[in-house]
This record gives sequence, C-alpha cells and structure tokens, in this order.
Amino acid sequence: MLELDHVVWAVPSIRDTADGLLAHHGLRALASGVHPAWGTRNAVVPLNGPYLELVEVADPDAPRVGFTARVAAVAEAGGGLAMWCERVDDIVAEAAVRGYDVVPGTRENDDGSLLSWRVAGIAQASAMPVLPFLIQWDDPATMPGAITVGHPCGAIERVHLDMGPDGPQHLRVTSARGEMTLP
Repeated sequence: MLELDHVVWAVPSIRDTADGLLAHHGLRALASGVHPAWGTRNAVVPLNGPYLELVEVADPDAPRVGFTARVAAVAEAGGGLAMWCERVDDIVAEAAVRGYDVVPGTRENDDGSLLSWRVAGIAQASAMPVLPFLIQWDDPATMPGAITVGHPCGAIERVHLDMGPDGPQHLRVTSARGEMTLP
C-alpha cells in the first residue's frame, strides 16, 4: 500500500517558518533533529498520519549534492515545497519495481530517542521532484506523523498534496477551522 508520508518544505529558517505556521495557520511545529550525513536539520508538523517536514541546511560546508542540494536551492530561492515521500509497507518490493536502492536511515531525536527507517529513491526525487521517494518506518508507532499534537487550528481532518509539472506545489490541510493552503 502506498500513501503520503510527508512533504519536505525547504526553508531558509525553521524558526521563522514554524513561528509563521503557528501565527497564521494554527499549526504547531515540533523540533526534531539533525541529518548529519546531509548537513540538514528538521522540524515536523504532524498532520494526523502524514506530516510536513521543515528542513534547513544546518551545515553550510555540507556537500551540495542530492537531498542537500535540492533543499539548499529551494531555501535560497525563498523556500517552498521541495520533495514528497510515499510510505510503503514493503519497501524492498516497491524499490525493485522502480529500480531504487534501499538505504537504512536513523536520526536521534532531541529527546535522545532514536528514529529509524529505510528509504529509497532520494537521489531520483532530488533530481526530479515530481517523483516521490519511498520510506518504510521500522516502528510505525514512532513515525513523526503519528505524534499527537494539539494544534490551535483544531484536529486535522484531511491532507491533500497538489502536484505541478516540477513537483509539489501546495499542501492543502483541512482542520476544524477549514482549509488552509501551504506554503
């Protein structure tokens, strides 16, 4: 089964973007962690299953290739939706169909706990953002979209990703207050 796992929003500043999401939309971002191999840092906005991942380049000396290059380019242009990810039940089978290599990933959360997953297609999605990359969480109960958050806008009811010819364009989120379009 395939479903939207998350959308990467490349930003110049996580703090500024998170403050704006809270002030203008009633969406709360949670500090998350660092991707040391990519030189990026993230925060997550859980959306009742899927989530929005705010990503900034934390290490200005990180090599600008793949994921880091995509995040840096979009952030330096003012920020925006950069990539998207599908959650799969059998990443080995899905990756084989698409010709992707499966790579394990881990990240230490700010609270010291470890989050782990397997991912495929990051290089392809970085080069062609209309394509999703794939993820399978080692423990679905710990995935960022499963975190319960009391958003001031109320419970999240629906999430829809609008795609354009160059990749993700808008994320439409419906809450108790109505529909909001991000960014």
